Amino acid sequence: MRITIWLSIAVFVTTLYWPQLVNYSGIFSCALCIFVFLCWPKWRYLAILPFTALYFSLFSYVSLFGGSFDSINYKPLLANDLLATPLLAKDLAHLQSTSRTSLSNFEPGNHQLVNNISNIKKHKQQVSQTSSTLSKQDNTIIVRVKSLINTKNTGYFIASIISINEQRCDFCPLVEMRWYKPSLQVQAGQVHQFKVRLKALQGKANPHGFDRQKWRYSQHIAYIANIKQHMQVIDKRISIRASLYQKVMQATNELPQQGSLLALIFADKSLLNEHEKSLIKQLGIAHLFAISGLHIGLLFIFSTVILNAVFKQLLPVRYLGWFSWRLVNTVGLLVCLSYGYISGFSLPTERALLMLLISVLVLSSKLKISLLDLLLLCLWIILLLDPLSILSSSLWLSFMAMSTILAFIWLLQRPQETTEQKNSWYKVKLQRLFITIKGLLLLQLVLTLFMLPIQLINFSAISLYALPINLIAIPLFSWFIIPLTLLGVMFLLLIEPVGVALFSISDQFLSHFLDYFSILSAGYVTLSQLHIVLILTFILFSSLFLLLNLIHRFFNITKTKMWLLPSILLVFVGIRVVEQRWQNEQQWQLEVFDVGQGLAILIYSNGQTLLYDTGPSYGGSYAVAESTVLPYLQARGITQLDYFFISHSDNDHAGGRAVIQDNLDIKKAYAGEADLMNQNQTHSHQTNNRLSKKHKNKRHTQYQQCFSGQVHQLGKLTLTTLSPSSIGSNNNNNSCVLQVSDGVNRVLLTGDISKAVEQKLIVENRQSIAEKNVNNLHADILIAPHHGSNTSSSLAFIKQVNPQWVVFSAGYKNRWRFPVEQVVQRYQQLGIKHLSTANTGFIRFNVQNHHIEVKTYREDLAAYWYHRHLAL
Repeated sequence: MRITIWLSIAVFVTTLYWPQLVNYSGIFSCALCIFVFLCWPKWRYLAILPFTALYFSLFSYVSLFGGSFDSINYKPLLANDLLATPLLAKDLAHLQSTSRTSLSNFEPGNHQLVNNISNIKKHKQQVSQTSSTLSKQDNTIIVRVKSLINTKNTGYFIASIISINEQRCDFCPLVEMRWYKPSLQVQAGQVHQFKVRLKALQGKANPHGFDRQKWRYSQHIAYIANIKQHMQVIDKRISIRASLYQKVMQATNELPQQGSLLALIFADKSLLNEHEKSLIKQLGIAHLFAISGLHIGLLFIFSTVILNAVFKQLLPVRYLGWFSWRLVNTVGLLVCLSYGYISGFSLPTERALLMLLISVLVLSSKLKISLLDLLLLCLWIILLLDPLSILSSSLWLSFMAMSTILAFIWLLQRPQETTEQKNSWYKVKLQRLFITIKGLLLLQLVLTLFMLPIQLINFSAISLYALPINLIAIPLFSWFIIPLTLLGVMFLLLIEPVGVALFSISDQFLSHFLDYFSILSAGYVTLSQLHIVLILTFILFSSLFLLLNLIHRFFNITKTKMWLLPSILLVFVGIRVVEQRWQNEQQWQLEVFDVGQGLAILIYSNGQTLLYDTGPSYGGSYAVAESTVLPYLQARGITQLDYFFISHSDNDHAGGRAVIQDNLDIKKAYAGEADLMNQNQTHSHQTNNRLSKKHKNKRHTQYQQCFSGQVHQLGKLTLTTLSPSSIGSNNNNNSCVLQVSDGVNRVLLTGDISKAVEQKLIVENRQSIAEKNVNNLHADILIAPHHGSNTSSSLAFIKQVNPQWVVFSAGYKNRWRFPVEQVVQRYQQLGIKHLSTANTGFIRFNVQNHHIEVKTYREDLAAYWYHRHLAL
């Protein structure tokens, strides 16, 4: 059994690196492998490998891209429009059920599985056509609201689909609802009918940026519904949790830390302002505001300690006997379940509760099982119940926190030698107090150290004062703030003034803690990828050295051999670092970010960098550059820009400039509309002004006007400005057109110029060819003007540039439908290879020795199934 669990977990972990889920031929192969292994008694346990792979794929398709079907016409009601040949959810559900029940008695003569697959293939074309239609028309859907709603998130919530176009939906995933101008405030538990436009979820795909698509998939959300109209309210009743949420909001409305209190109670962070979010992150206590394994585990310890003391007084052990410990565990579990309910049973909470339940059952039953086996059993059951949780980084954070806490509980239950009988009663009390405090401090130290590698990998940053802060914060939150807050919720229902008083006390604790420790936020350091690798290597080296020291006690290993493996590891890391630096010196790179409907380009040569445009901002509070461009620059260790170009003032090109200015040193800045950009830094652009308030070090950048004829040097590259020659009233035509050349290979950055500017550039280029025999427009890589709009990319301009590659930087299924099909066809007719960030995500061109190597995020850099368009 132990080997089976190990192998199954290994398969689940490998799914993070699968290029695609199991397809039709893979299903048959897995079924055949299961049959072969089951018929081979000696290796029967290996059947878990293909079974786990098959189970994960089927679960993923049913959870993310399922649907409901008319029993007569077998018509799909919802299917992923990304799927070229999707599975039907009913067949998948039956196939999943069949694979579970027939694993032990699989017979080759049973044709039910084959018939299901045949049905899937038979209806592929019908599903594809229907899903395409759904994405191009308005649909009427009935949904049950799941998110807690307040005034700040009325237009954005999660819901479960009940029916679509008057057809019941049985296997539909959750849907992300977006409402531009809400006409009413919905509440969790209510059922509403909307007219919406559906599209499959696709996040922006960039290295080191926030992987929204992966995160949403882990939550079983696979569709976005843009609300066009609210039709009717079908059920006005709100959930108990939503009712409690409203009462707590009213009770805490005047408290400064209302957002923090709601985050601790309901896992709702929507009322936290940007300053509070930034401070929490920089102090390294974000895990204390995310209800997960740490909260559940610490709450269980807190409740069991208190309950154990109470029960010993009210119900002495001599009356309860063997039931004493089990009663404490049962009541402690009920307390944690209650907390899980009011926090919404989020996926991290569910995983923590499940892990706690299994552990308590095993510990209470006094079964002989090692701690490692117990932890692996918990992880395996979690993955069986929800395989998609493997995509969530919170799984590993929760698992590590719960594992540490369970190890702590395990050690507490071990019999220990004591000399209490020899000491007086007060010395015994002090000794017990000392042991408890020592254990809690050790627990917090181990929690911090064990979770450090996961935090480095997932967040690329660390707080230098995280350990001392958490040594105070974890006890403060675990033993005072969270218990007082939860007691406040309970008393709010019983004696409201007492509940409000408890909330006020918690608010005071929070306010004083954040005020006193805010000075330590300066210790928050963002690390480059190289630094993270070195830190993790050091941790691995230290762990390996300690392990070898431990083994050295039992085996005859010389000191030379003991140092051999760590030395090889260090040499390997050193060679890799030198190799990476040599590559950076030999080649230059052009990188196009996936910023949705907008443009952001990074050029890197000989340690010098140029950023051209920044992508858009939305709603005055969020800039795409903050989650895409900035994390990538920080991961590469880029802290300054040698050149910063803003093509023109449109939001989709200049929306994130405040974020870049506030976080990077900029040597030289140019813009196609420099005067406008300089004026708007303090006046007109309220969006960028509000964004810049999130950063402590607001910096003023003086932009110089970008004019044709300007020449700059970036490492081995020559930068030549081709346009504008004068500034007009058309923003797009004021775009700064930049040619980048290493003497052989060239890149042309065009902004949003129209055909009129293209024609002007053609005329000037013909004169240059006639007078100097120099073709300034020719480029190997062309960034398509205006994202592929039909107002640009004239046939004459394309022929003049004559590129090998053209890149369209556009948003997925954007409302302008860029790149326009006619424009794409113009490039195709001339045999030009085209790429679109909407499909490929981040694009990298490596140029070395006159050779251009192209790598895209979805196909090369992170070619995993949850980044690609799924197809069977």
